[in-house]
Amino acid sequence: MRRGFTLIELLVVVAIVAILAAVLFPVFAQAKAAAKRTACLSNLRQTGLANDLYLNDSDDRMPWVPDEWLQTTPPVNPGGKRYAAGGPFLPLWHPYSKNTDVFRSSLLTKQDESGWKSHFVGVWSEEGRVDAAKGKSHYISDLLAETDPASPRFTRGRTPLSVCTAKNTDVAGQEWLMSPFFEAGWWAYAHGLWAVEGDEPPPSGWSAHNGGRNQLLFDGHVKWVKKDIRS
Repeated sequence: MRRGFTLIELLVVVAIVAILAAVLFPVFAQAKAAAKRTACLSNLRQTGLANDLYLNDSDDRMPWVPDEWLQTTPPVNPGGKRYAAGGPFLPLWHPYSKNTDVFRSSLLTKQDESGWKSHFVGVWSEEGRVDAAKGKSHYISDLLAETDPASPRFTRGRTPLSVCTAKNTDVAGQEWLMSPFFEAGWWAYAHGLWAVEGDEPPPSGWSAHNGGRNQLLFDGHVKWVKKDIRS
């Protein structure tokens, strides 16, 4: 004669499953975040390779587009520092990549392309005319957003070495392209400027990369760095 489970036995099984879930779910979440970060690093690296090929054909000078074609974020501090989205640079990189997917970060979902995070979305742009069907970019650059040619940060149309010399650094230590992020220290000044239809950055900052960002350096290597993101 077969005997069914008693209520106590069922409760014990449920308790064991709940304990295992509590232990394993954070591990799965961490693994998923690590996979996204790795995929993002790979895409940044591929973008860097496309830019290196562009440099080879352009007298080692970085991509140049006029100020009026730039797609920039709102400022992040009283000094007016902004970040350039990649849209206007996609037509210059694309011949060396052929795959516009490498210009996108796994950080942003389609839902994230609205609201305040939409400032990170760079839409393919040729001579100021946008065409979302051709591609988008989620990577940003403060150096490419500099509009003062006399600034050591001005990078468009200059060689990486000349930029590094002006900034007293070297190509192995100077980042220029990065995954989207918003630092907590920017919030007091910039949160209202970044707001879109009432949606604004959180006071603790934002990044899907464990409190930091992925970045590409002039020598082509990529890495994760910690930033002022407290959530």
